[in-house]
Amino acid sequence: MPYIMVDVEADGPIPGDYSMICFGAIVVEPALNRTFYGQLRPISDAYRPDALAVSGFTREQCLAFDEPQAVMAAFER
Repeated sequence: MPYIMVDVEADGPIPGDYSMICFGAIVVEPALNRTFYGQLRPISDAYRPDALAVSGFTREQCLAFDEPQAVMAAFER
């Protein structure tokens, strides 16, 4: 059974109060060719500039990302 590794970037330290803005995933198997990357529009007006800076994105860029529901549905497929 393969594992799935996921890396998440967020704009703050607390889920729900802040937003996951992007994530990547890979199925851990010899080929390492099944991957996913998604960018999600924030679900909250709250954000911490220091946390957002880690991602390399600006707040304006994040506000133009895709709707979270659509990104998560694509990941599920």
